[in-house]
Amino acid sequence: MKLMRPENQVGSPSDGPRESGWRRRLRGRQGDAWVMLGMLVIGLITVVAFTGVTNALNAPAATHPAASATSSPNSGQASGRGVAPANERVYTLPNSNPGLMNPAVDQRGRVWFGEMGANKLAMLDPQTGKVSEWTPPNGQYNIMSEVVDQRGIVWFTEEAANYIGRFDPGAQTFQTYPLNTVNGKSAGPEALAIDGQGNLWFTEVTAGALGRLDPATGKLTIFPLPATPPGGQAYPYALTITPDGHVWYGNLTGGAVGWLDPATGKVTQYSTPDPKAEVYAMAVGPDGAVWYTQLLASAIGRIDPATGKITTVTVPSAAGAPATLYSLITRDNALWLTSTGANALVRYVPSTGQFSFLTLKQPQSVPFGLALAPDGALWFTADGVPNYVGVVRP
Repeated sequence: MKLMRPENQVGSPSDGPRESGWRRRLRGRQGDAWVMLGMLVIGLITVVAFTGVTNALNAPAATHPAASATSSPNSGQASGRGVAPANERVYTLPNSNPGLMNPAVDQRGRVWFGEMGANKLAMLDPQTGKVSEWTPPNGQYNIMSEVVDQRGIVWFTEEAANYIGRFDPGAQTFQTYPLNTVNGKSAGPEALAIDGQGNLWFTEVTAGALGRLDPATGKLTIFPLPATPPGGQAYPYALTITPDGHVWYGNLTGGAVGWLDPATGKVTQYSTPDPKAEVYAMAVGPDGAVWYTQLLASAIGRIDPATGKITTVTVPSAAGAPATLYSLITRDNALWLTSTGANALVRYVPSTGQFSFLTLKQPQSVPFGLALAPDGALWFTADGVPNYVGVVRP
């Protein structure tokens, strides 16, 4: 482990190259949404097969795409289109445009996030407004997602450096868990989630696989995923875990979602109603279903875990065309998501089908990541110019 000290507090500049172009476009900072996705796909298509992964599971192989009981697109019922100011509180950053990624909130209410343009892992202390930053070992400007475990340890994915990272805030030490490469390229670790046993699960976009890390032993297990229904390679991006321990994922291309049974290694896959769906984020909803955002289609999807039936709900345009849709979380009886087009945090109540929009003060804020704090506050990262971290208390 390598001891790292906070680089500087508020007001310190950041160094190093900016994040690569496709990632910036993906997160809606500039350009047409279709261009964003095209750039992402071009950046990811570096491998045509995933083979030779060490630490692979000696269990039944992933199944072929399963038959899916799906509904017609936009079959879900939605009503209610309330629009109101978010009344957010905004926190500025040491560097005005560090390239913010998904946030995570620890047990003390501190907000953690990656700064892709600054090559930092950062923490905002809301009590003081101070931002502390640390440089990850061998970091390559690609911290994507973070989660905080029950002990307050911060875990993150470093996509370009191709590892799962661990940061102990108390000791201020890093530890890294390198991943296998694919034809000399990064496996593309993206989303992170912790299961009931404390294992870390992550998606490998370039490798077309799910990964599991046992923090107690450091053992990595890789689960290759089947091709998407059209026959293309899997590009798993979204991730969530249901209470029964099943690991759900969503592909960024090919209109496919699926779940893995960790006990057997079996993968069951379904086709979404939209064969071109770009599944970006997933969450278990208040109704027990698995929900997901479609990046460019202004729609969210619902999967019944018991039957695999999928329905989609169109997000209304009450505050402007809602795409691009990014993060998705559950709070009480509702789903919350970020909408770049509407410049808002969006609330959807599955039991009533009602949408409401909390619009942000700064035009073109580009709300991206979203996290729930222990006190119920909603923290989000905004990638407009300038970047900022915001909080809403609905």
